[in-house]
Formats: sequence, structure tokens, C-alpha cells
Amino acid sequence: MAKRLIILSLATTFLAVGCVAFPEDGGYYNGAYDDRYDRDYDRVYGSSYDYRYELERDRQRWEYQQRQNHLELERKKRVSERRQWEQNRQKQFEWERKKREQQHLLEQRKRIAEQRRNNQSGWNHQKREIERKRAEQQRKKVQIRQLHKVQEKRRDHRRDSNHREHQQRER
Repeated sequence: MAKRLIILSLATTFLAVGCVAFPEDGGYYNGAYDDRYDRDYDRVYGSSYDYRYELERDRQRWEYQQRQNHLELERKKRVSERRQWEQNRQKQFEWERKKREQQHLLEQRKRIAEQRRNNQSGWNHQKREIERKRAEQQRKKVQIRQLHKVQEKRRDHRRDSNHREHQQRER
């Protein structure tokens, strides 16, 4: 008995549901019948209906979709190009910044080397100046000594001459 009851309920279910479209058929949308999937629903039937209008509408819909796709591709292309341009600009900016930094470091090194040369040459110049003054002082000392010696010799010579004269007078 239970088997008969189950079979009867299943048969009733399939017969009752068979009158209504299954969701997989595409006729139902959110619990209501959608006429987008049934071209002949709620239209005038007969041989006078011209399907060229539907074909035209389909073509227009297809063209519209193609335009939309093309516009979307163009937009994506512009975004991509803009992004690429920004990246290139950023790379160019970084390259120029690094180049300026390298140039600045090079100039700084040149200035430091020039200062060292100047300091070295200034130091060498000061050293030479000190050596020249020292040599000049040495020459002056030597000249003064020689002058003193000459003067001493003259004095000695005068003394000797005075002494000789004095001795000759005494004789």
C-alpha cells in the first residue's frame, strides 16, 4: 500500500509539474515566466508576422554589444597606455635623479681633490716659503759672520798696523 501511495504521488507530481516550465528551460526567472526566451509569447500569430524585425533587433543588439566591447577594450587600452606612460615617466625621473646625484658626487669629488691639491700646493708653498726664509736667514747669518770676520781682520790688521807704527815710533 505504501508503494502504491508513493507511486501515485510521484505520478501526480510529474503530471502537475509537466504543465509548468522547469527553471532549466529558461522560461522562469525569479518565479515568474520571462518572455525573453519565448519569441512568440504575447505576439500576433499568423503568417503575416515578419521575423525580419526580430533579426534586425538581434543584429542591432549584436552591434551594440560589439560597440560596447570595443569601447571597453579601448578604455582598457588607454588605461594600460596611461599606466605604461606613468611607469616610463617615473623611470625617466629616477634615471635623471640618479644621473644628477652621480654628477653632483663627481663634482663634489673634483672640488675635494682640487681643495686637497690647493691645500697641498699651499702647504708646499708655505713649506718652500719657510725654507726660503730659513735659507735667507742662514745666508744673512753667514754674511754677518763673514762681515764680523772681515771687520775683525781689519781691526786686527789695524791693531797690527798701529802696533807696528807704535813700535817703529818707539825705536
